[in-house]
Amino acid sequence: MCGHGFDRFRDDWNRPNAVCWRCGSHERHRAQWLLFERRPELLGQISSLLHFAPEYALRRRLEGLSHLRYVTADLVDPEVDLRLDLTHLDLSDGSFDATLCSHVLEHIEDDRSAIGELRRVTGRWCLVAVPLDLSRDHTYEDPAIQTPGGRERAFWQHDHVRLYGPDIEKRLTDAGFTVERIEPEREFGAEAVARFRLLAADHLFICK
Repeated sequence: MCGHGFDRFRDDWNRPNAVCWRCGSHERHRAQWLLFERRPELLGQISSLLHFAPEYALRRRLEGLSHLRYVTADLVDPEVDLRLDLTHLDLSDGSFDATLCSHVLEHIEDDRSAIGELRRVTGRWCLVAVPLDLSRDHTYEDPAIQTPGGRERAFWQHDHVRLYGPDIEKRLTDAGFTVERIEPEREFGAEAVARFRLLAADHLFICK
């Protein structure tokens, strides 16, 4: 995402060859930017974008687009434009052409309300990504699991409250979205997946 090249990426805490040495991009960030490059109409035909929990590598690229009113939001991060609770957004209906919500919903107990709010404030499209377990058909949730250690064992990270299966697509359609699921190898090809070290499970959901 920064335009540099390396023989391999830096290891992350739970997987090898994952993080760019220079910009810190992870596999999911590279997949999202590659999607924007392959489908230029996504960014080219909008004038405003609301980005929840913005990650540095992606934020750096998006805020450099001169035609775009780019706004960042988070519940706790002080380095954003808007302090917002995704389950109850203090925004008018359709207030942004597009919204971007990557690796946020798995932290939110009432994710259905959050998805409904994304639908309400989105005018054209919302790009959603979550950690996805392709070995299961159904999302795993258990509100009785409260401890950080228990959540890490069950949901892969101490601050996750569920582990999504591919049925997240139904949660998105239930909110009123029309959903296109992007699978990295099918969308970008095996050569790009290998070059950019994309993960097979990093599906992207374009919600319109």
